[in-house]
Amino acid sequence: MGRLSLAAVLFLTTTTISASPITSQQSIKRDGVALNITSETFFNGTCTPESVAVKKEWRNLTDVEKKAYIDAELCLMAAPSVTDLPGVESRYDDLQALHQYFTNTSEGDIIHNVGQFLPFHRYFMNVHAEVLKSECNYTGVLPWWDEGLDAASGNFFQSNMWDDVTGFGGNGTEADHCVRSGPFANRTMHIGPDEETTNYCFTRIWNNAVIEQAGAASVAECYANNDYESFWPCAWGGPHSAGHGGTGGVMIDVAASPGDPMFFMHHTYLDRIWWQWQQINATSRLYGMGGNTTTSEPATGWVTTTLDYVLSSYGIIPNVTIDEVMNIQGGYLCYEYEY
Repeated sequence: MGRLSLAAVLFLTTTTISASPITSQQSIKRDGVALNITSETFFNGTCTPESVAVKKEWRNLTDVEKKAYIDAELCLMAAPSVTDLPGVESRYDDLQALHQYFTNTSEGDIIHNVGQFLPFHRYFMNVHAEVLKSECNYTGVLPWWDEGLDAASGNFFQSNMWDDVTGFGGNGTEADHCVRSGPFANRTMHIGPDEETTNYCFTRIWNNAVIEQAGAASVAECYANNDYESFWPCAWGGPHSAGHGGTGGVMIDVAASPGDPMFFMHHTYLDRIWWQWQQINATSRLYGMGGNTTTSEPATGWVTTTLDYVLSSYGIIPNVTIDEVMNIQGGYLCYEYEY
């Protein structure tokens, strides 16, 4: 498999299924492209139809729900750090620093452009959710951003999630591109840029030119890949890079990108794309895994990513294996998407 250039991408910007699926079929068209997404469920263990959490698209939340979510993020930003990761001052910094740490390890980046890219970020979304719940008493739904919907409109930034009052605030302004409006205005970042731990302003630099990478054609191209080793690089280089590159600023910083709370909205969208790809042919895809574990070849040779690979959050929550996050309704995780 050819390996993608991380810099180039961002510049443009087998296990048996143990639960029986309940299947319905829907055909969604965007920009004339039929995605033919299945809507299956794979409840197992403690995850049941009664206990499953539903992740909603931001526009389908009430203003009260939106405020509760934003307030929970602000709570993390105000709470003291717990880890000993470099540069951390707040609990939110802990999450950002964790992402930075695994991007800049001695083995090279081990969460991007590697086989565990999608499982790690699914796990990381759960780390964020668990901290919101346990430390900021958040009891609401976990939202996501339907980037494909905005790409189809011709305006990547039409969603009301960019609203200053009920959303995440808008674009950066002036020559420094610092965000000066909305709930996260005038924030001072401590993690980044890149490998550094310095103080700098929270930035966004919107770029509507990446819109095609987030559109239905790009996603449909990824869905057409029948094996994981072909699918994950497509997701990485297309819709994943589009969300980061389109938002710009902090989001384009590979290591420190979780500093923008939009990171979690974007990666939950990407998780949805992966989950729908898994559903299309769950027999072979639900537990499909592959790729290399590192971006640089070890002295002993490349190591293939397997279901036994351990995902870590530096002690924020317990480690798990990739196997445990492959089924989002398998017991360790228990959620579904509203569409």
